Amino acid sequence: MAQITDLFIYPVKSLKGISLNEAETALRGFKYDREWMITDSDYEFITQREIESMATIKVNIDSKYLLLESINKSKLKVDLNTKRGEIVKAKVWDDICMAFDEGDEASSWLTEVLGRYKGKTLRMIRFDSKGKRPVPAKYLHGQQAESAFSDQFPYLITSWESLDRLNVGLLENNSKEVPMSRFRPNIVLKGISDIEKKTSADLVSKLGNYNFGLRKPCKRCKITTINQDTGGIAEPKEPLATLTSLEFSNENRGAFFGQNAILLSNKNCILRVGDELTIN
Repeated sequence: MAQITDLFIYPVKSLKGISLNEAETALRGFKYDREWMITDSDYEFITQREIESMATIKVNIDSKYLLLESINKSKLKVDLNTKRGEIVKAKVWDDICMAFDEGDEASSWLTEVLGRYKGKTLRMIRFDSKGKRPVPAKYLHGQQAESAFSDQFPYLITSWESLDRLNVGLLENNSKEVPMSRFRPNIVLKGISDIEKKTSADLVSKLGNYNFGLRKPCKRCKITTINQDTGGIAEPKEPLATLTSLEFSNENRGAFFGQNAILLSNKNCILRVGDELTIN
């Protein structure tokens, strides 16, 4: 039996997340998760891999506004219900997504706070609710799933058992422990060991009437090396080097932590911190 200890959404891809006591599922993940994205002026996506200081921008959202705040307390307010202009085509990895540009004010604010990228100004876009970005069929086992601007899957699930094991390894390698925030999960569990090896397992909440399918261990990148409070990188090779040596997953060599997942339930659900899940 596993239990949910933490829930997070990241409304703007690669900016700070929001911790929740309960989260509502939607077509492409939790409501508002990765619904916005930062791009260059050609609508090519940008993340902390390119601009580490993106980690320092705080995000809040309510029924009317998306609110961003820089480390210097500069603020941007974006109306959720503003009239949308023409659809733009944005690129995230190999996918072309239909989106709406949030306008010049957002562009100027982001460019001032984060700087230009390769000489280009920054833009902020919102996923078109009528758009489609399906998860590749080879991971779905006959199911259907979509995502917005997440890397590929609508949900990322991690466990405290994996973090504890990683931090023991880091200390043995004379490196510093890392917090869970480095891995930007949607759902954090306790009571499940070796989650990275449980691909194709289902996590079932009988009381909540929902279940998730674990579909692909998450291979980690540079973002895990970035301090999510300061945007700094103290150890450029860690925790990736230790993750690789520990071989969390049965996949080919790499730094794996957590599982990418899809929702198997047929309707929207509410997840709550404290929910218990069985592992099938």
